[in-house]
Amino acid sequence: MNDSNATALQSVQGRDFSHFDDIRIQVQAWRTQSGTQVRFVRRPELPMVDLMLYFNAGTSLDGDTSGVAALTLHMLDKGTTALDATQYASQIERLGAQVKTSIRLEHSSVSLRCLTAEQVLDPAIELFTSLVASPAFASAELAKMKGQLLPYQASRHTTPQLRTRLEANRYLFAGHPYGNPLGTTPEGIETTTVDQLVAFHRRAYSANNLCVAMVGDLTREQAEAIVQRITQALPQGWAAAQLPEVPQVASKTIHVELAGASNAMVLAIPMSVRPDDPDYPALVLASEVLGAGVDSRLLRELRLKRGLTYGASSRLTPHEAGGLLNIEWEIASAYITASQSLVAELLETFIAQGPTAAELELARNQLAGRFMSAVAGNQTLAALLAGAARHGQLANHTNLYIEQLQAVTPEAVRAVLQTRLEWSRRVFVSVGPTADQRPLPDLPSTDQ
Repeated sequence: MNDSNATALQSVQGRDFSHFDDIRIQVQAWRTQSGTQVRFVRRPELPMVDLMLYFNAGTSLDGDTSGVAALTLHMLDKGTTALDATQYASQIERLGAQVKTSIRLEHSSVSLRCLTAEQVLDPAIELFTSLVASPAFASAELAKMKGQLLPYQASRHTTPQLRTRLEANRYLFAGHPYGNPLGTTPEGIETTTVDQLVAFHRRAYSANNLCVAMVGDLTREQAEAIVQRITQALPQGWAAAQLPEVPQVASKTIHVELAGASNAMVLAIPMSVRPDDPDYPALVLASEVLGAGVDSRLLRELRLKRGLTYGASSRLTPHEAGGLLNIEWEIASAYITASQSLVAELLETFIAQGPTAAELELARNQLAGRFMSAVAGNQTLAALLAGAARHGQLANHTNLYIEQLQAVTPEAVRAVLQTRLEWSRRVFVSVGPTADQRPLPDLPSTDQ
């Protein structure tokens, strides 16, 4: 192990993860009669509650109506059947509550944070329930939202790193609901109607299509009552169907011309590992060794050793039907091809040999540190619980996570890399200006 490895490992080993048992989280789990999965953690230290709703209503449900999932989500807080957008925002603000919405490829989320004092909690839950169950979908508000969403989505096409991910998905998942991770097209946004939003909401925002997580100063009885209040107001009985298998496409190298000073790069490797798969912790550790922290393999090779880039990273994007391991970096335009060869060689070596014991220990400690920070916060814990429920992980997943990481060996990581990554179907994408290609500069000389 080199000096930087030793220093990094020593710094995280200064944090004591041996006492994780002392902060085990008591997660209460149940399923309502309407089919909603619930995760609840009582934390009476602060008079607040964080409530997170995960609907299986992501952009992959668009079908032939591109943009309907995103527009439905973005219209939820633009007024209800009882209050217009201004009135709704005013009442939420008066209570000091926070409502947030977001959408991803496979789910949409709606969250509430508020005080648990009865004079705040009761009206806040009433407003929150009306937001998810009885949105107005007013024509005037839809026109405004389209005007905001169109330029926002256009800007994402001109953001180099986002564009690399878009093009990788477009190729690897061609013809599949994952093929457009933005979830919209200009034509789809412009042509989506109020009736289509109403129909999508009636299906996708069903109580049977929902996972709920709640963390805060509530009793179990209060939590059950809140969940019942929300789910009874929602549409009933619909659940998203299982997505088809992703297509099997050949390896490819793609370049997208875009003005700029350099090229954003991605190496996207298909994988078939869901978060509830026993092999998933090993893949998480592999990604950590590759591209998390200044002493990751990617940064050591591309930045510290060669000075080619400021940043390089590895990120897992697991999906129900098949996900990706993305390796991302930025490079001078003259070194597109050479850097792709270098990164491919680095990955091939890593797949063949796996991590060292020291690298694995460092990765474990980094992940454990971030995880312990996440479970310490009510908002971040609620998001973890909702995500775990959505992925079918056990209710006590938060208590098993560190143990699962500790059980992974270098040999297990190597086996997962060799059997679960589809290296032969990898795709390289570069986004930026074209330039004459050159070999990489010679390595800097080092004093003996």
